[in-house]
Amino acid sequence: MALVCVKCKSVESDFNRLSLVAEHRQRLKVFNELDFDRKSVAVVLKKSDLSADLIPSVDECLLVASNQIFIPVQIDDLNGDGNWDELTFQLNLKPKESKRIEILKIGKQHCKDIVFSSGVYAQMGMKNGKKSFIKKDSIYSETGDLYKPIMHHGPATESNLMAYRMYFDDRCSIDIYGKIHQRLELEKTNWYSNDSLVAMQYGGDILFVKNTLGVGSPRIWNGEETQLLKATKGRYSVVRAKGPVRTIIDMVAPNIESYAGNSKVVLRMIQYAGKREMTLQISAYGDLPQFCTGFRKMDVSEVSKNDTKGYMGLWGTEFPRLNHEKYPEVTVGLGVIVPKQYFKAFDQDQDNHIVKLKKDNAFLEYVVIAALEEKGGFKSGESFFSHLNRLSLELNNPLKLLLEK
Repeated sequence: MALVCVKCKSVESDFNRLSLVAEHRQRLKVFNELDFDRKSVAVVLKKSDLSADLIPSVDECLLVASNQIFIPVQIDDLNGDGNWDELTFQLNLKPKESKRIEILKIGKQHCKDIVFSSGVYAQMGMKNGKKSFIKKDSIYSETGDLYKPIMHHGPATESNLMAYRMYFDDRCSIDIYGKIHQRLELEKTNWYSNDSLVAMQYGGDILFVKNTLGVGSPRIWNGEETQLLKATKGRYSVVRAKGPVRTIIDMVAPNIESYAGNSKVVLRMIQYAGKREMTLQISAYGDLPQFCTGFRKMDVSEVSKNDTKGYMGLWGTEFPRLNHEKYPEVTVGLGVIVPKQYFKAFDQDQDNHIVKLKKDNAFLEYVVIAALEEKGGFKSGESFFSHLNRLSLELNNPLKLLLEK
């Protein structure tokens, strides 16, 4: 695979110097059609979008410049075949603003000093008795259930704002880790902050999930109720990308039994630097069931739904764990945003607010978002629901891209 610079000392690199030695370049125009600012918005280009001359060899790297300043860039192998598939970076855009971006192919001897610090972190591993966890990028379970043996019950991803994990069992439930300070923390806390870390204002687990939908957990809808993704031929998880721009983690069940029959299901978690939300993609092969998602109910809460824009949110207060003395009540926001092409309808059961996704889709995508009643952040359901509305506008109005050939 071609070298890509993935850690950074400074974004103010010598653009003019490296521009002179660029072996090839391609220009891209990016346009924000919305009438508000868009921060850290992702631009994703497939390998096939780029000109053949721009494809790097093992001795070359790709750099991306905005306003003649190099910005973090990442290329990802999405299927593990050893060849990269997508290039991604992030931009800030003002209302109705357009930007011209340059993608440069440069010999690695010239760009070896261009490194980018990561804005995300992915974590997975196995328990090891009283010793430190054994961190891994790929884990397989013949039974499909590693909930107890795996570190903090499943793979996790974080930005500086929020962390998410997916349970490694048939529930595939999504749980959340909230933060007091905007920073990466999982490498230090391994999800569960001890007393000394709590004293230093590290975050921790803020949602009691158990057998509920947590927030954004994927399920099957059989026409009357939700069903788990029951794996009959094992289950494996793979960390596909670790930053600096985004993390990608797959949870794969080679065979799921449902009312529709048998299907392979790939769940993909994607999180970008500087973003609170996480994208969940569902790819199914074979007999396609109807999927659904949603989040758990709370006794003390307010809920907002908008079926036109495909979002649903909750602002509620509850105990995050069974030990109420050590873990007092917290106020959290939970949300799911579904693009129009995948949204079907809202529903509910005894424990969950449910979003039904469209039937017979081999690919589905939605956004999972969570928040604390944070310092300098959300203080009410109204502010959180307003944020969901804004995110739904962004999700349904992607950036316009014009790539020069």
